[in-house]
Amino acid sequence: MEKIKYYYSAMSKQVFILLLSFLFAIRFILLVQVTTYNINGYGENLNIGATLILYLVYLCICIFFFTAYKFFFTVFDEERAIYYNKLLRKEIEVDLNKVKRAHLTKKGMYLYGEGGERPIFYLPFFRWGVISPVGVDNFYKVLKEKKIKIEKDFTVLPGHGRRWKWVSIMYTCLALFTLGSATQALSLVVAILKSH
Repeated sequence: MEKIKYYYSAMSKQVFILLLSFLFAIRFILLVQVTTYNINGYGENLNIGATLILYLVYLCICIFFFTAYKFFFTVFDEERAIYYNKLLRKEIEVDLNKVKRAHLTKKGMYLYGEGGERPIFYLPFFRWGVISPVGVDNFYKVLKEKKIKIEKDFTVLPGHGRRWKWVSIMYTCLALFTLGSATQALSLVVAILKSH
């Protein structure tokens, strides 16, 4: 069986999430220093338990956003296709012999059976990342071999065109802003260490 995977939408998004995790780690070190050295009496006023839980939640959210696209994939062969959502522990299977029509939109691929009112299978193009164009092309070839009527609403697979470079630029700007904040927090941590 062949596999259609998702992968991160932009390398700058991954860098942004890593820098955000680094920022949270530096801020946590800063919190530990403030409570340990009791700087200006702030150490006595902090709720350590709630703050630790909050930073743990921040770290878990960053890890989730960094790896969430890996929880989704589709496997297929000439007879069937199965979409897996490991996050919700769901899988949706379709017998490709029952498919009469396929509609590729900008959001995903809809497969219709006899009658064609409602789709019997939906393959999304975005799941915390973008879909692999090689996997979609292979699945498209299987549908063509089975003489299934195919409609396409795009020329370039969504998530892989020139317009998506703006997403990368946006994440680059966010990464630079996060790097500036992390540098400021790191310099404060170093200054506190030097003074004590």
